[in-house]
Amino acid sequence: MIDKNIIPDSLLYPNRLLLLNFNYTHTADLYIPQGKTKEYWFPINHIHGDLEKPDDIIFGNGDELSELVKLYNNEHLRNIKSTKYLETDNYRKMLTFINSTPYQVYIMGHSCGNSDRTLLNTLFEHKNCISIKPFYYIKEDGSDNYLEIIQNISRNFTDMKLMRDRVVNKTYCERLLD
Repeated sequence: MIDKNIIPDSLLYPNRLLLLNFNYTHTADLYIPQGKTKEYWFPINHIHGDLEKPDDIIFGNGDELSELVKLYNNEHLRNIKSTKYLETDNYRKMLTFINSTPYQVYIMGHSCGNSDRTLLNTLFEHKNCISIKPFYYIKEDGSDNYLEIIQNISRNFTDMKLMRDRVVNKTYCERLLD
């Protein structure tokens, strides 16, 4: 446990945070601590759109590292996330944030599967990414899904050494509360 009386808050917490929301709802708003100033928070980025703006919602494949993109049929690319990201400025805002300062990724409730592979690769292998901390669930049988999340995270890397350097080991991760 870190003694906050010895280390000032300015060294424990970043100056700005980005909550990158993959959900189409405003559930992420519940994770913003009460009493924080707007200057502390970068706005919540609904990277795949918002239910309140149905025309901006992005569905589809986000694994542009696969062979699908090499096909010469534009219809196959209609629902590829990389092309859909260009219809709003959400992806550009995410890039602006990750290019501006070192950051840590907290993963809560995202499987890190291939549906967002290219975007997660961008986040995970970026030079400013310091670490990736997954939060895991305890299953009904008492086991947890930490290993499953790590396995999925590993598929989003092209550099496995970098993956081992960045992913926080289970000892320092926490479970999500029900």
